[in-house]
Amino acid sequence: MLCKIPDIAKGVISLFASGRLSTEDYREIMQPQIESYRKSTGKTYIYVEADVLLEGWQHQSLAGSGQVQLPNFDALVLVGGPDWFGNAVRLMGPFMQGEVAWYPLEQKALAIQWIAARTDSCN
Repeated sequence: MLCKIPDIAKGVISLFASGRLSTEDYREIMQPQIESYRKSTGKTYIYVEADVLLEGWQHQSLAGSGQVQLPNFDALVLVGGPDWFGNAVRLMGPFMQGEVAWYPLEQKALAIQWIAARTDSCN
């Protein structure tokens, strides 16, 4: 499940993730938000908070069909999630086109500061 939450900072797409994410989550929640923010600001800043029940994407969403593809973004911060979540971000972060960071849930305030600082420097 992926759902929109109140924006944690101006100009930041703010989402919450739990369980197994689907192609519908991407198409109905994430993609329209990204397109809307990009049209209005020309930038894409994303905050995703996850709980420990996050399992990742459904296999068929990623299985070579290209149904779910993270679009270009300027900065992405991921907060919380199960143990593997932070490790995956640290592993894949250097291969992503924008700035990427992960913070444990206890450091949520630092994550918000991190992403807000990036929007401030570009606005």
